[in-house]
Amino acid sequence: MTMSHGSFPGGTSGLSDASSLVGSGVLALDELSQVYENDDDSNLLDFLDETNGSSVRSNSASGGGSVLEKQSLDMDRIAKKTYLVAFLVVLVGALASASFLYLGISNANGDQKALFERRAAEMKKEIVNSWHDYELATLWIHESCRNWRTDNMTRMDFRVLYQYLIYDQELEFFAAEWIPNATHAERAAMEQRASQEWPAYQPGFNYTGFKGLQPNPDKQEGAPPLTVQHRSEQPWYFPMHFMEPVKNLGGKGHLDLFTVPNLKPAILQALSTMKPALTAPFILVHETEAYGNSVVLFHPGPFIPQDLTPNVQHRDLSNMVVKVRDLLTRASRNQGESLAAHLYDITSEDKPPMVMGGIEIRIGQNASSSAQDKTDVKDLSFPQVPLDQLDRSSKLFFEADIAVASRTWKIAILPVDDSYQPDLTFIVISGSMIFLASLLLAIWMLHNLRKSIKMQRIITTAAAEASIVSSLFPEKVRERLIQDATAAKAKRTQPLSKAQAFLNNGSDKNSSDKNPFRPSDQLTSEGLFGSKPIAELHPYTTVVFMDMVGFTAWSSVREASQVFTLLEILYNSFDNIAKRRRVFKVETVGDCYVAVSGVPEPRKNHAVVIARFANDCIKRMHQLSRALETTLGPDTADLALRVGIHSGQVTAGVLRGDKGRFQLFGDTVNMAARMESTGAQNKIHCSAYTAELISEAGFEKWIVPREEKINIKGKGRLQTYFVRIISGSKASKASVSAPTQTPGARDTTDREDAKTTRLVNWNLEVLSKLLRRVLARRHAMNKPRSKASSFSTSETSLQGCALETVQEIIALPGFSEAAISQQVDPDSIVLDDVVVDQLQGLITKISAMYRNNSFHSFEHASHVLMSVDKMMTRILAPKEIVSKKAEVGCDLQRVEAELHTATFGLTSEPMIQFACAYAALIHDLDHQGVPNSTLVTENDPLAVKYNNKSVAERNSLDLAWDLFHEPEYKDLLNCICGDAEEYQRFRHLVVNSVMATDIMDKELGAARKNRWNKAFSEEKESEEEDQMAVNRKATIVIEHLIQASDISHTMQHWHVYVKWNERLFHELYRAYKTGRIEKDPSEGWYQGELGFFDFYIIPLAKKLFTCGVFGVSSDEFLNYARTNRAEWEQKGEALVEQYLMNYKHKFGDDVRVHDDCEQSHEQAERLPVSNGVDC
Repeated sequence: MTMSHGSFPGGTSGLSDASSLVGSGVLALDELSQVYENDDDSNLLDFLDETNGSSVRSNSASGGGSVLEKQSLDMDRIAKKTYLVAFLVVLVGALASASFLYLGISNANGDQKALFERRAAEMKKEIVNSWHDYELATLWIHESCRNWRTDNMTRMDFRVLYQYLIYDQELEFFAAEWIPNATHAERAAMEQRASQEWPAYQPGFNYTGFKGLQPNPDKQEGAPPLTVQHRSEQPWYFPMHFMEPVKNLGGKGHLDLFTVPNLKPAILQALSTMKPALTAPFILVHETEAYGNSVVLFHPGPFIPQDLTPNVQHRDLSNMVVKVRDLLTRASRNQGESLAAHLYDITSEDKPPMVMGGIEIRIGQNASSSAQDKTDVKDLSFPQVPLDQLDRSSKLFFEADIAVASRTWKIAILPVDDSYQPDLTFIVISGSMIFLASLLLAIWMLHNLRKSIKMQRIITTAAAEASIVSSLFPEKVRERLIQDATAAKAKRTQPLSKAQAFLNNGSDKNSSDKNPFRPSDQLTSEGLFGSKPIAELHPYTTVVFMDMVGFTAWSSVREASQVFTLLEILYNSFDNIAKRRRVFKVETVGDCYVAVSGVPEPRKNHAVVIARFANDCIKRMHQLSRALETTLGPDTADLALRVGIHSGQVTAGVLRGDKGRFQLFGDTVNMAARMESTGAQNKIHCSAYTAELISEAGFEKWIVPREEKINIKGKGRLQTYFVRIISGSKASKASVSAPTQTPGARDTTDREDAKTTRLVNWNLEVLSKLLRRVLARRHAMNKPRSKASSFSTSETSLQGCALETVQEIIALPGFSEAAISQQVDPDSIVLDDVVVDQLQGLITKISAMYRNNSFHSFEHASHVLMSVDKMMTRILAPKEIVSKKAEVGCDLQRVEAELHTATFGLTSEPMIQFACAYAALIHDLDHQGVPNSTLVTENDPLAVKYNNKSVAERNSLDLAWDLFHEPEYKDLLNCICGDAEEYQRFRHLVVNSVMATDIMDKELGAARKNRWNKAFSEEKESEEEDQMAVNRKATIVIEHLIQASDISHTMQHWHVYVKWNERLFHELYRAYKTGRIEKDPSEGWYQGELGFFDFYIIPLAKKLFTCGVFGVSSDEFLNYARTNRAEWEQKGEALVEQYLMNYKHKFGDDVRVHDDCEQSHEQAERLPVSNGVDC
């Protein structure tokens, strides 16, 4: 399309003209909306400049200046009125919001104060009522024992009464006693009777007659003034005749309470007034608690006038020893809100209040309950606070005096937390919303004013320069395709018209010239497709190539579904950014994303647009890669973008034919691809021409020259640049800041913690998925669940017996028709929240138990688990069984049985999959970063404990197994193991799997080799029963599966292998530098890896292929093992030297570099090592 830049006559003005322009497609709505939403006036001027707005303004000034001037005055008046109204709206909103907040907070505080006073009054009432319960119980004791002399009441009768009060009436007290007023004449008989009753009533009780507190004959300094002695003869006594519980008697039967100084006044008062009398608070001799104040209540029985019973002396007493704590606890039974109550004895006016005790009631929720069954938990504490130390400054304070028996108590009640603080959230939010609504209304008014002003300017310009604006929108490619399709259809109908004419006229002149199927037409586009090529030269464009760094290695260790999940999420996000930036997406080739600006619509600032687009994609990639690590596994967060851009002309069009699509051609495309391939991760690499365009656009501060020139194929050595986006719309306005495409410097520990958290979440996802399969299988089998308590203690411990627990054949369940007929979709299983929480807590604790090793770490354990999960998902049946299953009307039960046998039961028993994954997670727990041989040489305590056999593996098992059985994971244990049989199977699977990772123990290795030969020997297979043969194969295949997963990096992409190989080297070299290993590992590392490939890795990969159940994984492992071996043979020596250099850079230690490897140094510098940007 030809773009004209001549002068145009002044256009019309008004909304009607603008509407006609927009409706006809001349003025694009998205262009208008972009300008409306931009608050930067300079961008509006840029937009007008791009549409030749300068000529418009000059023409308008000469031809229609009066109209524009009048419109400007009108808009000024409207603006002033709008500003005034907006200010009034905000002012009224602020006043309304403040009034609402004041009234709401005041009312809320008043309501809470009234609520507290009600609760305090209820607490006071409960204390009074509780004390009345004790008085009534003491009276009950008195009336039950009143006629003890004549009724021949026994101590057992008194015990029954005591138990009734304790269990039926639910009274808590220290002791209940019957205190008769015995005369001296009755003493002998009472002592004789007691000496006969006590041995039978309380065996072992040493009764020695009446006792009392009498002056101590020992006059030495420090001796107590009174001691318990045999009671001297007196006219009468008040002995403890009956008392419960006996254990509180302290071996003092018939102790005369009248001799106890702090009890005597209360006894006399009770006898003189014939009313209950109470002692002052005191601490019992038996009391062991700090809050142990008690009181004694003496009750003389109901008041009976003396004239009614002139010959009866009412002098017998009952008493009850009550702890203040028990009284307060009883009073708090019905208290449902948090508060504190304190009791003080204020009977004596000449003495300060005596602290009796206090109680703090805190109401919370039971954290161990499920979300649906949350219950309130009452937490009680008993502080001792003097009255003058209570906080009386709060408005929430309640105190009252109560008369209790013969004394006066003071109750002080106050809150202990914010239970009585009003919840002002709704009030504050509502008040804020009132103000916010007024503020938003004002902002809307101002925004509308601003939009109106801008719209008026745009409409005026658009009306005058309609033809200029229309030139910005070239003909759409899709419109051309529609036109071509319409023309082709019309052309196909043309021969029919000629045939009809021939039938009608008898001839068809020039028919041979019109034949569309001549061979010569196949050499032209018109002959092939019926129209000219859909192609156009675009001279001003910028092309971007974005490639994912590390994607090839990352994808090599994952399932195809996971690879496409990543690509779909990332590319969809990039597509959205492209739409927002009006960038045209060309195509995606593998992990490379290609886009262009300036095609199909020309853009003046195409280089700046592409730079912003690439910057947005880098930031979005950084966010998504970390978020996806939870579901896609380790190393996902390490993925990054490498971006290259170049500007120039391109040929763009539709390459018609089979699966035709819009494509770009030209040197600009090739150069952009070279910029990407020679760039760096998380950076935008551009050519000199693109850097010049960005600088000319006013963003010269974005351009950072690359330190060294690079060699471009076909171009030679060129100076290139990195684009570093700086905040701000123009470079002149921007403040210099860090590059936005990189996350910035963060503390290493924070990064590691964040990575560990992502790994924990990913492990949780994997294990939860496998656990749902276990539950689905159990549900299909209708198996009841037991509890962990049903497992014996000997079963729940592995300490020192892991070797003995290794099974030659693990007993696995056979084929079950019920499980097939009643299959349950595992995705429909919902795990209990408590199980998920415990599983997450277990994984988190396991991650914390891994040491900070380079190789034997939680990250490596997660990598092993990922390999186990991948191999389990690739277990396949033989092709003939799959074909049978696909047949219509096949016997599904029989086919499933054959499948079970062909895969050794690995596909039909989810417990195997979960146990192997769990074993992978724990197999290196607490690894010290040195081989077992080092632990043995050092005589490490672990080596001594495990008799120098499989030290690290057995230690990991013991720690993980004990952790698994801690009480906090009991629900998880019950969920995994439904019964004792499943528990034993899980135990054997985990032990066999972890012990299989000890590949250096010769005895274990020989035993495994023997088991493999037995399992896959045709003679042995024919001798054993079918199920035993299947179990034997399953057992040895599981062990080899975990072995392959443990060193899976050696059978994965070269970059993955180098990454973990270097980490293992660093770990062992660190041990060498710290003196734990005698030999320098760098001296034999190259040859050692070759031997490891030849004698362990490749034979192991062949075994995986031989067992025939891992599908394409076995071929993949074997191919990668051979490829990596060949590449190591070529590059290994140089890589070892590079490992040493990297170790020095990372740890700062001096390392020895071999003198004869200068050439290897140069070679290693060109190798993509694990911590480089090109992986």
